[in-house]
Amino acid sequence: MRRNRGLALVAAAAAVSLAAAGAALATLTTSTATATARVVRVTEREYRITLTPTSLRAGRVTFVVHNTGRVAHALAVSGAGLRTTKTPLVKPGATRSLTVKLGGGTFRLWCPIPGHAADGMKASLKVRGAPAPAPIPTVTTGGTTTDPYP
Repeated sequence: MRRNRGLALVAAAAAVSLAAAGAALATLTTSTATATARVVRVTEREYRITLTPTSLRAGRVTFVVHNTGRVAHALAVSGAGLRTTKTPLVKPGATRSLTVKLGGGTFRLWCPIPGHAADGMKASLKVRGAPAPAPIPTVTTGGTTTDPYP
C-alpha cells in the first residue's frame, strides 16, 4: 500500500513537472514568434515594384529588397505612425533589407529616385492590427517638406 502511494506521488510530480515545462515552452515560443520580424519580399525593376505578401499583421516587418532591373533603385516606406524610411541605393542584382515596426493601416512604398515613382515604381501594403501612434512632426525652417509619393 505504501509503495503504491509512493508511485502515485512520483507520477503526480512528473505530471506537474511536464505541465510546467510545456507551459514554459509555450511562453517561450509565443514571445519568440512575436519578436521575430515578418518578411516582405520586394522585387524592383524598371519601372515596377512587386510585394509578397501584400498584406500582413502589425509588428516588426523586414523588407528584403532585390533589384532585378538594369539601373539602381531604392525603397521608401511611409504611412500611419511611420516617418518616411528608405533603403540605401540598391544596385542591379543586389539585395538590401529594411526593418521597421508597423501598426495597422495602409503603407505606401515607392522608389525615391527622381522620376521612378512617377513611372510606376509604387505599391501599397495593408497591415492588420491597431494603428501606431503618429510620429512627432518635424519642423523645417527656410524650406518646405513635400511627400515624394505622387
